[in-house]
Amino acid sequence: IALVNALENANLLNDLDTGKHIKRVSTYSAFLAEKYGCDGDFVRRIKLYASLHDVGKVGLADTILKKPGKYSRHEFTLMQQHVLIGAKMLDSPEIDVMAKNIALYHHEHWDGTGYVHGLKGENIPLEARIVALADTYDALTTERVYKSAFSEEEAEQIIAEEAGTHFDPKLVEIFLTHKQAIREMKGFVDLIL
Repeated sequence: IALVNALENANLLNDLDTGKHIKRVSTYSAFLAEKYGCDGDFVRRIKLYASLHDVGKVGLADTILKKPGKYSRHEFTLMQQHVLIGAKMLDSPEIDVMAKNIALYHHEHWDGTGYVHGLKGENIPLEARIVALADTYDALTTERVYKSAFSEEEAEQIIAEEAGTHFDPKLVEIFLTHKQAIREMKGFVDLIL
């Protein structure tokens, strides 16, 4: 837990919004894992490690991380490296492999079009599939330097449309079934931070 806290604090050096984002993603991920039917140990671990999904961004320049507007092809290639940097940071026999899986695979897509390994379907570790959905939902509904926030309805529609392409269809079904509870979690997490 101390290691996770230290790495979360490294992420917080970017800005307070990052701190709120990683707490919300952890909360949503634990909820989705529980509803998926994962056991209590899995739920506890994903709640702990989901906050490390973007830890590799500490290795990227602010000119990339905080760039307003779209990335060039070269800049996007640089951005993709955060998953490899994060996995390298977490590559130790003393660190739960779930943490590394989340950092490395949370940008893989159900249909194999994600990055960086092009994994497909259930070849993507479940923890990474869960965090991918939680991370995307939070990113869509939160204002960023490069975009305005989408409404909850717009975000839910985007996620629904990407079932079976970007996201595990079973996870999307769970998300949509429990969307009101997830909306409420967002407000609660923001209040306590």
